[in-house]
Amino acid sequence: MLSTQHRPQQTDENRQLHQFLFWAVLTAVGAVVVYTVGWFLTASPSLLLLTIGSIVLLILELYARWLNAHHATTAAVYLFCAAVALFAIVNVLAVPDFLPVLLLGPVIILIVVQPYLSRKALQIISAAMVGLAITLTSLGVYVQLYTPLPPTIRNPILIALVTLTTIVLLVLIWQNDQRIMTVLQQREASNRELQAIRERLEEEVAERTRDLQQALAQLETQVAEQRQMRLALEQQREVIRSLSVPVLPVSHATLVMPLVGALDEQRMTMVKQQALTAIQAMQARTFIIDVTGVPVIDHTIAGELVGIMRAIRLMGTKVVLAGIRPEVAESLVAAQIDLDRVQSFATLQDALQRAITDGQPI
Repeated sequence: MLSTQHRPQQTDENRQLHQFLFWAVLTAVGAVVVYTVGWFLTASPSLLLLTIGSIVLLILELYARWLNAHHATTAAVYLFCAAVALFAIVNVLAVPDFLPVLLLGPVIILIVVQPYLSRKALQIISAAMVGLAITLTSLGVYVQLYTPLPPTIRNPILIALVTLTTIVLLVLIWQNDQRIMTVLQQREASNRELQAIRERLEEEVAERTRDLQQALAQLETQVAEQRQMRLALEQQREVIRSLSVPVLPVSHATLVMPLVGALDEQRMTMVKQQALTAIQAMQARTFIIDVTGVPVIDHTIAGELVGIMRAIRLMGTKVVLAGIRPEVAESLVAAQIDLDRVQSFATLQDALQRAITDGQPI
């Protein structure tokens, strides 16, 4: 017993061809019946030829249907076309009066093969059908093998032939209509699916746009907050810098700048700016720089300090250096800094005491 579990699934085109071949087999059976009855009634050799031709047509169509059932669709289409062409040639040789009806044979073939063959194959079949039409016309006009049938026999057979041909054409038209409707339904379904996908995409784009706008607004808010924080931080730094280099008025003509902590080039620049600004504002005649709170004065800082004292002297103000500890003195000597023109004291108290004792600015 053969198993059918692995049989390939039939396609829509395969099923439609199988259905059409069913009706084609029925029309072939009708042709066999009509021609056989006519041959029994008249014993005409032309009707005998038509009977044999219709039997051959029936056998070939049954075989084509078997091929299609076994998924050899292309072979089934070619076999059906060959069977119809052969049947048309046999008919026109037997009864040339059937030529007008038989010229529908190439049309039927072209309609049948259209959904199943490639464009190149269709071009070849179309050229072959033109040749078949010319062949049928030539045989019907120039070849007469048998005595013409009497009208009492020929006309009923012609009517039956027209009826069978009409049935085949109606089946083809109905199948083409079904095929077109199927394609339209598939396209409508695809359009609906595409529309649904488009709507989903639009919703996703709108949602992501809203998310991006919200994120952008949050980012702008954060940037504004950070900008305000930076401004506040800069202001705080300025305050801290101002406090790190304070200028204290001791009298109307004497100013003191106590320096605390490590000194660097940036801070020394502020010291210079603060000192010169305060001297100009207070019209001070003596400016005391107290380095008691400075842990280390290296060669670079000593050079900056000397530059500040020179700038102060250029403004006409006497500069005094207080808080010279032994280690600071050693650093200044090691750095070869010349402080001969600068009055210095060990402590700020000594410098202030000297000012009080003199009763005037130092």
